Amino acid sequence: MKTIYFDCFAGAAGDMLVGALLDLGLDFTALEGELAKLEIGGYSLSNDSVLKQGVTACKFSVNITHEMHHHHHEGEGIHGAHHHGRSYRQIREILEKTPIPETPKNRAISAFHRLGVVEAGIHGVELDAIHFHEVGAVDSIIDITGYFLGLHMLGVERVATSPLPVGSGFVQCAHGRMPVPAPATAKLLEGIPVAKSNLEGEILTPTGALLLGESAEYFGPMPEMTITRVGYGAGDKDQPNIPNAVRAFLGESEASTEGEGPPATIAVLEANIDDMSPELFPHVIEGAMKAGALDAFSIPVTGKKGRPGQLLTILSPLAKQDALTRFLFRETSTLGVRRRTTERAVAERAWVEVDLPWGRVRVKTGTFEGTLTNIAPEYEDCRRLAEESGVPLKGVIEAALARAREMLESRP
Repeated sequence: MKTIYFDCFAGAAGDMLVGALLDLGLDFTALEGELAKLEIGGYSLSNDSVLKQGVTACKFSVNITHEMHHHHHEGEGIHGAHHHGRSYRQIREILEKTPIPETPKNRAISAFHRLGVVEAGIHGVELDAIHFHEVGAVDSIIDITGYFLGLHMLGVERVATSPLPVGSGFVQCAHGRMPVPAPATAKLLEGIPVAKSNLEGEILTPTGALLLGESAEYFGPMPEMTITRVGYGAGDKDQPNIPNAVRAFLGESEASTEGEGPPATIAVLEANIDDMSPELFPHVIEGAMKAGALDAFSIPVTGKKGRPGQLLTILSPLAKQDALTRFLFRETSTLGVRRRTTERAVAERAWVEVDLPWGRVRVKTGTFEGTLTNIAPEYEDCRRLAEESGVPLKGVIEAALARAREMLESRP
């Protein structure tokens, strides 16, 4: 699985992330051509090689080519300033009609929707009425769309990142001075691990927090992977003692992420449903799993006036919670979805294969704090062998368990 890991030791911003993708081999001319399909005009793009504390990095820049109104926002820090611009509705319309590939288009729309909801909540206005301090700007539209285009064009299948440092001190916002992280960044960081940092100023912008929150499946140490290339994306200013850059590792990891740690911080989505046909619940649960849920299930409950119903629960990676929320509204009769983030302790998971007289069976193991805690033969493998051989299913399962224990106990 082609994997990218962002090491955000100096924070992150949209232009830094796109710059890192370019340094990893993303074709600048091809990216420029795709972004031109947005037809927003008034800018040019550049990609320069710069030195940051002795480290060569790509500096991706959106250069405004005609005069625009300037407007300070929640995010004018060490990575650079932006310009005031369009509303959420205008941005959504631009993206919906642009002929770029569907996957990055939909991911960009989802990202703008999430940030729009955050900004609308902060300022107490309706989503379609808000003019953003951050994402209405031409450069932010390009950064956000360019990032998802870049992942798509590089063929990246999985994104992981380090915990995110936020900086310290104060930042000048549209409505006065605010402590770092600024309100939009702070809201976008809900459920995301952050790192201690001694760097001053705003080193994580709203766009940086948004893009990593929307795309990363995992926040923590670098996952097990074979590194094929390392790239650096530069910010605007210089930091004392360390390069103001994002470091990106591109490589290959195992197709299954279970072996090196599922996300410890997840979103829990819940809905009480008492007016939907029971026949639809298996369809919804299966659809949620296909859409990226970590787990999905329903529990019988008794609602108001004694009405029987179901509590439908979806466990979601943080990056997929908005998409799965939309899935619930589309596929069920619910009028509301409760969302919260939570921590969970997770056993390390791995697979072993055992050979039985009737064929081969995969067996999942769980290890917590170095101790083997569970062994579970894959049910479908056992069922298939039982049907093919005429052996009772429970006999195949027992044989697979016994053989797996023998193999594991014989390991040094």
